[in-house]
Amino acid sequence: MEHTFNLPTVASQDALNKKGILVLLVLCVLFMVLSFDSAAGSGGTAFTSIWTELSGWADGAPGKIITLLAFFAALFNVLKQNYYMAVGAFIGGMLLSQSVAIINIFLTGTI
Repeated sequence: MEHTFNLPTVASQDALNKKGILVLLVLCVLFMVLSFDSAAGSGGTAFTSIWTELSGWADGAPGKIITLLAFFAALFNVLKQNYYMAVGAFIGGMLLSQSVAIINIFLTGTI
């Protein structure tokens, strides 16, 4: 046979398992040694101006224009009988119109 090739063979499967367990154990010990306490930021005011600008865009005219375009895209996809894209465009527009409230819910979550 002209176009054949041989796969490499493993001499001992037990040796691979022992090596794998040893490597995993060393990685676990390394992660435990290198782990340290992390502290969250205390101020949180560094990105306030950016967040105010983005939330203004989402609630203001740019967000409403994109939501309206997504709604028209959904209607166009219904006319083309592509219901999956219509539902996707409609859900995307609704998520954009509620994006500020959704993100505020995530940011104010407590443990």
